[in-house]
Amino acid sequence: MTSFSDLDLYFMHTGEHTSLHEKFGAHIVKEGNKILGTHFRLYAPNAREVFLVGDFNDWQKSHPMEWEVDGVFQLYVADLKSLQDYKYLIITHDGREIYKADPYAFYSQLRPNTASTTYNARYKFKDDLWMYHRVNYDFKEQPVSIYEVHLGSWKQKFANKNEGGAPAEAFYSYKEIAPLLIQHVKENGYTHIELMPVMEHPLDASWGYQITGYFSPTSRYGKPDELKYLVDQCHQAGIGVILDWVPLHFCKDAHGLYQFDGSWLYEYEPEHDRENHQWGTANFDLGKGLTRSFLLSNIKYWLQNFHFDGIRVDALSYLIYWRGETDEDKINHTAIDFIKRVNALVHEEFKGVMMIAEDSSSYPKVTHPLDEGGLGFDMKWDLGWMNDTLEYISRPAVYRKYHSKELTFGMFYNQTEQFLLPLSHDEVVHGKLSIVDKMNGDYEDKFHLARVYYSYYFAHPGKKLLFMGNEWGHIREWHEYTEMDWGLKLYPIHDSFYQMMKTLSNFYKDHDAFWKYDYQAHEKGFKWIRIDEEASLFAFSRYSDDQEILVVNNFNDQELYDVHLDLPQGSEYKLVFSSNAIPTENFSLYPDENGATITIPRLTSYYLERVQPKKPTRKKAQKKAK
Repeated sequence: MTSFSDLDLYFMHTGEHTSLHEKFGAHIVKEGNKILGTHFRLYAPNAREVFLVGDFNDWQKSHPMEWEVDGVFQLYVADLKSLQDYKYLIITHDGREIYKADPYAFYSQLRPNTASTTYNARYKFKDDLWMYHRVNYDFKEQPVSIYEVHLGSWKQKFANKNEGGAPAEAFYSYKEIAPLLIQHVKENGYTHIELMPVMEHPLDASWGYQITGYFSPTSRYGKPDELKYLVDQCHQAGIGVILDWVPLHFCKDAHGLYQFDGSWLYEYEPEHDRENHQWGTANFDLGKGLTRSFLLSNIKYWLQNFHFDGIRVDALSYLIYWRGETDEDKINHTAIDFIKRVNALVHEEFKGVMMIAEDSSSYPKVTHPLDEGGLGFDMKWDLGWMNDTLEYISRPAVYRKYHSKELTFGMFYNQTEQFLLPLSHDEVVHGKLSIVDKMNGDYEDKFHLARVYYSYYFAHPGKKLLFMGNEWGHIREWHEYTEMDWGLKLYPIHDSFYQMMKTLSNFYKDHDAFWKYDYQAHEKGFKWIRIDEEASLFAFSRYSDDQEILVVNNFNDQELYDVHLDLPQGSEYKLVFSSNAIPTENFSLYPDENGATITIPRLTSYYLERVQPKKPTRKKAQKKAK
């Protein structure tokens, strides 16, 4: 194990060390395949003494750690193997004894136990081809449809109704869930999976957003190598994997980072800045070199060691603004500088990895390049679009005509950022109802309206993200402790909805008019054909270089007759998708000098593809010339 040098110390304190995970933590020392022992290193500047305690020494003070340099303690323990539980017993300068898990632990005990665990990582990735092509991946002109998953509740081995959390035996391991998840994602045409946080966390109900082990894949679903297996298998199946990352705050449980060595090591010292009362957590102090180096190393660790293809940054608005208060005088410039540094690191060292911001603010240039004064993200969640459109479909049909801007306003600001349209876990919890249940109307009409809404969604400019269960019309709000209601798919109304969603998702992926010019929509990729507020009808076309798809959405609960559409004379638009049924007979529009008219059933969407005139064969062309 290499020493911790003065240069390491310098870069750590200046916030520029990006490989602290290679220095700190428990590292297995090997000669060939033989484990010789384990080397431990810890940074605790407020410690007078540090002891390594664990199951190997009955948690006694028999293994004092040695002072290496300026607050850094280290110890090599010969013959200490993999899967040994340990903690650090820190004796502070004022004599307090504090038991802490390793901030750089690579594996941890299963909750409710809180110790760190030594781990010998041996997995060898087989995704060379994927990684080779990823370097040149440009998401802007590609389909991106993300399936957001909470691994513990997507599917379980047996039914669990315990609100206190599922027993460990109910969870599929990362390895076991891989073929199930991959098959489902492939069938449904998604391009990526986004995993809600899989870093170690003590409370299931936090969904992984209150972390104690930033470098440790949660042991709920198995070992770190099994998570690597899941990502690797996804890559071999042509699926990208995105990781949810939480650089704003951390869990205050006693064994974690909070007041780590008896001092405010990673968090703000002033209580007003430190305490995050909304989530009961502590805010990272991003002005400290140690904290910046810790988090930079953390994001590099996940990308380097687990081959993730994207990072979704949680709660960006709370980083940009103090406590999320979006006033000009509340901007946190230190945090903004840090976020820019994160994006620079990822884009320089991990080509093709997407950086995605969950941002509810109107802070400008979030997805603009750093050299243009932007924050450097690749995509931003369009939470304004999401809130507006969900509000629209919750209104009775008779009132929708007064609120058409809730469907159209997104296109007024669409080109200000590179947007992703999220229908995420946050929209199906805490009394918000599931997406289908938000729809206005009786049970049957909820599904008819949802069909129109999702047809509109897949055709609208912007990349896509759907939370698990949306695809079959999940009715119950999501709970992290029990699996999704897969049995609903046995009911005809849910099964036919699922088949439509599968068709929609694959149609989106297979038609470049729906994504090639997402970020040049006003110039090349999108045009309103008709907005009829009184009729609740919205028609637009999406374009690529050689494709046009006309999308006609009737959000009215009445059939609309003789709807005029201003379409070019001499063209043909062939019906290729209907939200109520995949067309079984030919239907086309043939516009004349006055355009075309169409009758569209209540609560229905149509996709009509413009048929390109057939080019004459060479012989016919020669005859014509004569």
